[in-house]
Amino acid sequence: MIRGLYLAATGMVVQQLRQETISHNLANATTTGYKAAYVSQRSFPEFLLMRLEGRRFPEAVGAFSPGVMTEPVEVDFSPGPLEETGRLTDLALVDRPGRPPSFFAVEVGGEIRYTRNGHFRVGPTGYLETVEGYPVLGETGPLQVGEGRWQVDSTGRVWVEQQEVGRLLIVSFGQPQALQRLEDNLFAATAEAMPQEATDVEIRQGFLEKSNLDTVREIVDMLGALRAYEAGQKIIQVQDELLGKAVNELGSVR
Repeated sequence: MIRGLYLAATGMVVQQLRQETISHNLANATTTGYKAAYVSQRSFPEFLLMRLEGRRFPEAVGAFSPGVMTEPVEVDFSPGPLEETGRLTDLALVDRPGRPPSFFAVEVGGEIRYTRNGHFRVGPTGYLETVEGYPVLGETGPLQVGEGRWQVDSTGRVWVEQQEVGRLLIVSFGQPQALQRLEDNLFAATAEAMPQEATDVEIRQGFLEKSNLDTVREIVDMLGALRAYEAGQKIIQVQDELLGKAVNELGSVR
């Protein structure tokens, strides 16, 4: 019965993590460039139980699995639908099918971070920046576009009054799942995911990439996780009642 408690408890922990992940996804359903995250689960490795008490040689009782565990949270980097806004400061990345996802580079606290959110603005000093105020990087540093009319061509080159002033720093990662997810819809490079120059990517000015979240799927998954969690609660209640009877009734001395 103790084993039953552990089995039910591990299942509830997994469902709680699923609920948290789904809630975070739904909270970002309208976030530009957001990539949905998903939790998968698998059984703990089985181990063999052996009977040792009062025996010269151990006797196998059978295999036992202590429950379920979660795999590392995976991010779905598939592209989201494009929305035309007509604003010069809105940029979207369009990757060729089969190629790894590309990212804008921004400067956060002196370090480079990466994002798919192309909802930018022109700051008070004329530099292109995110809505949080992080400078958008070009190949030679932060991009200054001034207050005049400017444009970005499909290759990422930035033009101000018919003069090229720089080029957007667009990178990709061979192992995007190894990226570290941060706040503000940002990602950080890791030892397993180092940035490289993006190829076969098109930049579209006046467009935004919407979230790739499937809201209907998320709601269905949330209801499924809730029901599984409630089932785990009922199993623990039953196991607790059986354990109480075993201790108070079967184990009592008459």
